[in-house]
Amino acid sequence: MDHVRVVPGLALRRARVLLLLGPQAQQAEHTCRGEAEGGRAVTVLAGYAPGHRLSGVLELASAVATALDENLLVATVTPPRWNVPSLARVDAEFAQWAEQQGDETLAEARSALERLAPELPVSYRRVDHRSASSALLSIAEETSASVVVVGSCEDGRRGWVELGSTSDSLVHSARLPVAIAPRGYEGPGPGQGFSSITCAVTEHDAEADAAIIAMAAYLAGRAGVPLRLVTFAVRLGTMYPSYVGYGVEDELADAAREHAETLFARWRGAGVIADDVETVVGLGHGWRAAMDSIAWDDAGLLILGSKPHGTLSQVFLGSSATKIVRHSPIPVLVLPAG
Repeated sequence: MDHVRVVPGLALRRARVLLLLGPQAQQAEHTCRGEAEGGRAVTVLAGYAPGHRLSGVLELASAVATALDENLLVATVTPPRWNVPSLARVDAEFAQWAEQQGDETLAEARSALERLAPELPVSYRRVDHRSASSALLSIAEETSASVVVVGSCEDGRRGWVELGSTSDSLVHSARLPVAIAPRGYEGPGPGQGFSSITCAVTEHDAEADAAIIAMAAYLAGRAGVPLRLVTFAVRLGTMYPSYVGYGVEDELADAAREHAETLFARWRGAGVIADDVETVVGLGHGWRAAMDSIAWDDAGLLILGSKPHGTLSQVFLGSSATKIVRHSPIPVLVLPAG
């Protein structure tokens, strides 16, 4: 199969995640990056906003850092000082308020992480910027971060991934992996990593899917947790009136499920996935039902890839990936394309 032969090349182009998983590569990455934030190399960046305690970002960031055996940098972004001074010194009062908000946010994060991951090396930073996503990407580039972790918006549904302005901007522009926590995410437990990894494929690009599977398998093996492969056969609404029969949508869904099972079998035969890897097809009337048809591990992680858009090695979610993210009940790690 042609897509099997290109997996190594595709995986190398996504080496930002893959290289982090090997001890020799970790040492090389630390050497290239140098020392930062109090003498420790920073690899996992978490964006924590004031008043977003239920976003789940701290719980997910500590789990990611624990799983990768890396340090954690927590950053909060506050509004910048006004460009035009105020005669009434309102600008100075605003700057003082913003600084106080940032300091209180970091103190809140520090208190939470002392409970969540007391042994995890954590550093903190406050930065003034008009755009939280731009600030996080700037910090990520400066520190050579391996992944940026964000939470769901505060007004979203508890227990589900809800993209806010910052997370939505990141998943459409970042050149590094982006991890998103469901609102209210409690994590796998203090000092614990993930207990399972699920890799979602959309079947739109066999070569890209094979590369994503290879990385998910490597990560699962590195963490010593089981890997599961999922795809989805979403049943559309019944056409009315129908000239092709009222059961045609069911027939299409059944055909999609059979196609997915055939693809899984081909991947097993080609060695893309091991014989012990569980494969599941989510089937339902709409994406919510299709996602709900699958049993999810609360301490698990969902991995999926993005599609190329503009600059290579950039995260950009296609329509199917976007729906998977928006309906996921567990944290999602989105890998950049290319």
